[in-house]
Formats: sequence, C-alpha cells, structure tokens
Amino acid sequence: MSNEQFHPVNFNDKHIYEKLSDEVIFPELDKQTINSYNFYLPLDTLISNSQTSRRPKKLRNKTPRPQNAWILYRKDRLARDAKVYRGWKACDISKDLGERWKNEDEITIEAFNALAKLAKHRHGIVNEGYKYIPLKKR
Repeated sequence: MSNEQFHPVNFNDKHIYEKLSDEVIFPELDKQTINSYNFYLPLDTLISNSQTSRRPKKLRNKTPRPQNAWILYRKDRLARDAKVYRGWKACDISKDLGERWKNEDEITIEAFNALAKLAKHRHGIVNEGYKYIPLKKR
C-alpha cells in the first residue's frame, strides 16, 4: 500500500468543476467529505463517463446516465486493485466489490455519495437538457 498513488482534490480546477460555486448545488460539507477520502483515480477521470461502450450500436449515441456511488466506488477500487483482479470475470469482480461495499465504513460511503452528487451535477452541465427515458419493455 505504500507505493499507491492517491490524487488530491482541487476544487479550483475550472475545467472539472465549472459552475460549481453555487453552494446550494454542491455545499461545502460535500467538498469536505470528498476531501476526507483518498481516491486512487484523479477525480476528472473518475467522474467522467467511459469513452468505450459495450452498448448495442443503436444505443451508442444515447447519453449514458450519471454514475451513482456504487459505480464510482467500483471504478476506483478496480483501478486500485487491478493486479488482484487480473484474469477475473467482470461479474465476479462486481460480486467481490459488492461485498466490500456493504462492509465499507461510513466515511467511505459518504465520500462516494458526495462524489455521485458531483458526477450528477457535472453530467447535467456536460449534457444540458438530459432527461432519463427508459427503454420500453418488449
């Protein structure tokens, strides 16, 4: 664990947190909560949607939903423990990380919940006018 690279949070980074000065949208308490956790990935990478997709071709142009706390946790932990999970199936990784998520301390869960709020806010800025419309059942 001593050679792990953690990334400090910089809320003054304008290209990541543009329009984030509104305290109603993202209060100071959430900023402090995020600062209390050592994320493995840089926040810009963590809250940005993936550039690759496993979606069917007809859905690739559809805007993805904002990432929730669990997805952000999975992304960060998978990057941190990439060597451990080498050769594992994605479903087995998710099961293992799901068990870890259930046993995480409250500080970690609060940090990822606050980060999910930030990701949702940024998603709204990047995808202005986005509205979730679920696919109709067949």
